[in-house]
Amino acid sequence: MILILIYQYALLYLSVISGSWLNFLIVAGAFGLGLFLGRTIYIILGGVLSFVSMSAGALMLLMPYTRELYFWSAIALLTITPLTTYLMYLLDHQLLKRKALAQELAKLQKEKPDLEVLTGALNESALERDVQRELKLVFYHEQDYRFTLTMVKIDFLENVMNFLGNDRFNDLLRETTRNLESMLFTVDHLYYIGEGHFVIMSPMLGANNAPIMKRKIKEHINDIAEEFGLARNALVLRTGQISYSTQDKVVNRSVEDALVQLERSAETDIAKEYL
Repeated sequence: MILILIYQYALLYLSVISGSWLNFLIVAGAFGLGLFLGRTIYIILGGVLSFVSMSAGALMLLMPYTRELYFWSAIALLTITPLTTYLMYLLDHQLLKRKALAQELAKLQKEKPDLEVLTGALNESALERDVQRELKLVFYHEQDYRFTLTMVKIDFLENVMNFLGNDRFNDLLRETTRNLESMLFTVDHLYYIGEGHFVIMSPMLGANNAPIMKRKIKEHINDIAEEFGLARNALVLRTGQISYSTQDKVVNRSVEDALVQLERSAETDIAKEYL
């Protein structure tokens, strides 16, 4: 905003012949005050001065004598202040939209602290709490309880983000979430833990039946990238899976250990390379 102010009035002063520093300082001071008081006042002052400068510029162009002597000065009066005021209005509009969005997200996070707001899946803190609970259940009820974690990760994440841009990449995350949610069993939960990593928790799914989930992912995740225009190998999805069903697997096992093991498992299994 300050750069726009400096640009506007420096160029205006240099463009208008017979201008005076006193007038420039008065106008710049008025807008500096408006800037200090708030963007809305700045835009109102800009609108008033835009009307005055456009009227003066139009008058200079209408009269042959002034048009010949001060042609470019008149063009400056007609364009600089209205244009920069309009640009400031657009900037203010974007800032207000972002502020409203930030407030909405903050409200949503307060009401649903376990929700990852970008994708709609559960977040990392929810995963840590739930995995800790599941590990305890296996430890105390190893004969009757088991669970499986399945990871789906977007590989070469930085390249994909650079290719798609932030907005399209966020669309890709949401589309991936929708596809994964359609594959979940009734008691399963989906988590997004950042950096292109999705985790599915499947209570009561043991090692013998765990490959069912990986097969479902590989069979039904074929359509994610088609609408994003990704070339061959531009999007690589990897899957990893670990199951816990005995005490010796969960004793002294932390949530961090489980996620590290899951990440290591995902390094060796490519779910899909897209054409």
